[in-house]
Amino acid sequence: MNRMNRQTIKIIISLIAIMAISTGFKALQINLDQKVQLEDYGSVIEAQNEQLKALESAQEKIAEKDAQIEALEASVDELRQDILDLTAQYEVLKHQNEALTDKVVYLTFDDGPSNEVTEQILEILKQYGVKATFFVQGRNVEKYPEMLKKIHEAGHVIGNHSYSHNYTYIYASEDQFWKDFNRCQEAVFKVTGENPTIFRFPGGSASAGNTNGEGFILSLGKSLIEQGYQYFDWNIDTGDAAGGYATSGVIKANAIAQIAKKKNAIVLMHDTDAKKSTVEALPEIIEHYLSMGYRFDVLTTNGYTSQFR
Repeated sequence: MNRMNRQTIKIIISLIAIMAISTGFKALQINLDQKVQLEDYGSVIEAQNEQLKALESAQEKIAEKDAQIEALEASVDELRQDILDLTAQYEVLKHQNEALTDKVVYLTFDDGPSNEVTEQILEILKQYGVKATFFVQGRNVEKYPEMLKKIHEAGHVIGNHSYSHNYTYIYASEDQFWKDFNRCQEAVFKVTGENPTIFRFPGGSASAGNTNGEGFILSLGKSLIEQGYQYFDWNIDTGDAAGGYATSGVIKANAIAQIAKKKNAIVLMHDTDAKKSTVEALPEIIEHYLSMGYRFDVLTTNGYTSQFR
């Protein structure tokens, strides 16, 4: 009995020992696996650190490039501003030079449009590449709207020359003046879709003053300017509307003689159908002014003007 017990005890001890050894081997295997896994993690971490370093290096290079780009953009902006400043200075000097040396003729035609003469004048102006200013009567605009449309489409400037051209009515009072003025504006707008901004008094501003006094014309002139208009007389009278019939030779002679040494010349002519001699004289007048070094332009509210009053 004791012998069996001892034997049993030995067996039990042996089993316990085997189990302990087996557990040890398993623990060892786990530790080895964990070590392998740790080594793998270390490799991954090391690789990712290298990638991070590479990204950080790339980021630094990008930041350097961004700084270079910003510097270049700033240089471009400065250069643009320099160009703008130089352009502005150039324009100022250009205008100053033109003011000192430029010679300009403003051809103006009053009392139209007409059916035939206006057409012929437009053709001559086209041949020479010249733009002119047409001071129209509202009543004639209503008679020949298509002719006014041709003037407008050709790029010439249209001015108000009253509706009726009736001195007695227009210069009787300021109220009647403005009624007549606005009636012409309406006639022009109906054809062109634009309101004239320049005006010529029938007979010139001197006629308005002579008819109703100096204060009358001064008040009208002030009111016109306050409302954004400008009025124009002339400093060369070709005489094509003088009493009797003026020949083309007389018209040309007046245009040449009166130009003298003027830097700016507003030339008075007319384009009613009776003014055929004006048509005959016009090409030679244009050629003479060109030969003297003049250029041609149109009248504007902020440009050169000649006013008797």
